[in-house]
Amino acid sequence: MLLYYIMEDVEVEKDLGEKGIIPKVKKPRTEKQIEAFKKASAIRDANRNKRKEDGKKEMEEKILKKAISIKKKQIKKAYTIDDISDDETPIEQIRAMTPPPQRPIQQIQQPIVKKPQFYFL
Repeated sequence: MLLYYIMEDVEVEKDLGEKGIIPKVKKPRTEKQIEAFKKASAIRDANRNKRKEDGKKEMEEKILKKAISIKKKQIKKAYTIDDISDDETPIEQIRAMTPPPQRPIQQIQQPIVKKPQFYFL
């Protein structure tokens, strides 16, 4: 789309673009503004990298704690198996050492509340 207008007896043609809007020319930034923007972007990048590293460290610590707890469980299980390995142990003692099977939790049914019915005449 083109726009024609007359400025001081001279015909000027401007391209309005696809949307039919004259693009505005932005005011150039001063040197101080450019320096402040660079400084702020550098600080923002440093903070972003710091948060990323902190997240990695926290995840590594969680994984390490979980691995330690799993290893402890394995050692305890192996120790209890070593204690029970002889044939002279009565079956009641073995059953007492193993936890009872977990039963599924019964869900409580919520009472059905009827919504009041309104009749308009």
